[in-house]
Amino acid sequence: MNQEKIGKFIAKSRKKKNMTQEQLAKKLGITAKAVSKWECGKGLPDVSLYEPLCKELNITLNEFFAGESLKKEEVVSQSEKNIQNILKVLSFKNHKYKKLLFFVVIFGILFLFFLGRILLIHYGFLMDEDLKYTQLYIQGEGNIQGEVDVNSFGKLHIDFDVGANQYGIAVFKNPKKAFKRLKKEYAKGISLIQKEFHLLPFTNFTYQQYKTYGWQVTTGSKEEQKQAHFVTSFLDIYENSFRT
Repeated sequence: MNQEKIGKFIAKSRKKKNMTQEQLAKKLGITAKAVSKWECGKGLPDVSLYEPLCKELNITLNEFFAGESLKKEEVVSQSEKNIQNILKVLSFKNHKYKKLLFFVVIFGILFLFFLGRILLIHYGFLMDEDLKYTQLYIQGEGNIQGEVDVNSFGKLHIDFDVGANQYGIAVFKNPKKAFKRLKKEYAKGISLIQKEFHLLPFTNFTYQQYKTYGWQVTTGSKEEQKQAHFVTSFLDIYENSFRT
């Protein structure tokens, strides 16, 4: 469709009806600026305005799309041309929307991937490469931070071996194995914390609560309390692999 030709035809038909742009705009419930834009060939009316516009200008839809008055013998042939032009426009728009949809989907997938990765790292399902074990933990040397008794952990089980990440912060050499070992060897302490403080089952999503309440247990046997205390000590180090 030739926007410029249609615009001139709208202006010509409007003037023929002795209407100003303001009067036509008021009848259609739009601004005079919109009418001026059409008549300058800088845009077309919204589809919902085609019929009322044609009615106000006393023209047919065929004439509107053709941008000129039509004789009876020209109506059929012009109708076919108009349909072809409309199909071309729709095809272009569909192609445009398909490209837009494609980019939206790709962006959405990338966003979910990065968000998912952040959440998985945050909850201990993925290792943050910047926070993983890279050096021995020796107090007072290099950039080592804190005063963690790494030997006390290592003596309990090899899975509890502690080292340090590049920032000198204490981390388990293999957090996944350490977490699995904790659940197996310290099940009584974990169960006591859960029962006393009415917590959800112990997982990567809930361990922060167990870390908070492990020191606060007052019920259970001495062995269970000792295990509960260790759970807090363990989680103090465990979270360093996933949180800065």
